[in-house]
Amino acid sequence: MMESQYYFACRACGYECISGIGIERGPHFYRAAMVCNHCDEVDTFAMPNPGSMVDLPAGTAVCKTCGSAEHLTVWDGLTCPHCKQKMKAIGTNTKTKRPFKFW
Repeated sequence: MMESQYYFACRACGYECISGIGIERGPHFYRAAMVCNHCDEVDTFAMPNPGSMVDLPAGTAVCKTCGSAEHLTVWDGLTCPHCKQKMKAIGTNTKTKRPFKFW
């Protein structure tokens, strides 16, 4: 998964998701927050770099809802895939470790 992920909410239509923003590049593949334009869902996908010699596991570059890779585009992190209004990231990184509290 991406190093940082945030909770996003759309005030206009109520759509919610947890995703990263942008693209994180590695030596053999990159992870990108992408939106499926067919089913209007946001998720993080691993995609191979051009010329990479490493094969990704099967099913990592396809939408989990519709099973297609044809409709995936990089998500800008602001536009709601349902109503095309602006979304807002709420809170801090969801992957940060919280301190243990006794109370």
